[in-house]
Amino acid sequence: METLQQHAQDPNFWIFLCFGQSNMAGQAPIEQQDMAVSDRFLSMATTDGGDGRVIGTWRKAIPPLCRHDAGLGPADYFGRTLLDNVPENVRVGIVSVAVEGCPITFFDKDRNASLIAMEEQDWMNDILNQYGRDPYQRLLNMARLAAKDGVIKGILLHQGETDAYDIEWCQTVRKIYCDLQRELGFDSSDVPLLVGEVVRGEYGGICGHANATINRIANLYPNTFVVSSEGCMPCEDYLHFSGEGYRLLGQHYAFRFLEVVNQK
Repeated sequence: METLQQHAQDPNFWIFLCFGQSNMAGQAPIEQQDMAVSDRFLSMATTDGGDGRVIGTWRKAIPPLCRHDAGLGPADYFGRTLLDNVPENVRVGIVSVAVEGCPITFFDKDRNASLIAMEEQDWMNDILNQYGRDPYQRLLNMARLAAKDGVIKGILLHQGETDAYDIEWCQTVRKIYCDLQRELGFDSSDVPLLVGEVVRGEYGGICGHANATINRIANLYPNTFVVSSEGCMPCEDYLHFSGEGYRLLGQHYAFRFLEVVNQK
């Protein structure tokens, strides 16, 4: 059976799928220090945007990565940190789909249609509309395009503030990963799932109690790893990270990925 990965044009173009809710989309203001981006760091547009991005095309990974109306997020400094620690012939590509405030079930392809149809909040519907009201399918479609140019190397998740409080959340996360693996045809042993902690309770994080469930997932499933949010400070709402918090969290994702692949 042929897979998308077998048709990869460049094995040194590492593709990472990123999904989740508001902290993955990125909520921090973009500063001048964030605008200098390597030509080796790319982002595939998963929506059209007023800044000129065109869905399904690669662009230099100048923030915001997720959508034109998002902010600085963890994927920004994940990619930059990774490039600082891999050979110079490696490029990094981000494919990001995130819906602020969404439950994990919005990415479950077998349940999301009916749940999304019941959504009543205008602001969330505006975001969902940008993804054709099916964020899982948009992530899958963009991943298929990206895999024609490179190799899928990892999946990054940051979601949990809404519903990471029981085993069902862990099971749904695992199902989404397995759905992506089956439909994209990658070897699950080669593509780790990295799950980030939310703002910690000791920093005033109002959803910090979700980290207990988030930390369970690594013990339940193979090739699944938790990314620490230690030292990643929140902004004034104590739900989202500050700019410095996102920069550090992105570094944590990158070093966790490198730790995982270097153990193999």
